[in-house]
Amino acid sequence: MYYKGTQQECLAYDKKVTAAKKYKGVTKNWANPIEIEGEWYILKHEKYNSDLEVVNELPEIKQDNLE
Repeated sequence: MYYKGTQQECLAYDKKVTAAKKYKGVTKNWANPIEIEGEWYILKHEKYNSDLEVVNELPEIKQDNLE
């Protein structure tokens, strides 16, 4: 599941989860926001909620006709 929001909202959610998890070593943050067709998404952590819209899966990326 993912949260959908603005880039800033997704970055804030990542910051919230990262701070709570206290990552050390190789892992430096929870997840990187993903932009698809101008919309922003971030992976939902099962223990950390947000008021952002929940989506079950990322939308398919539309590919331009490459022929």
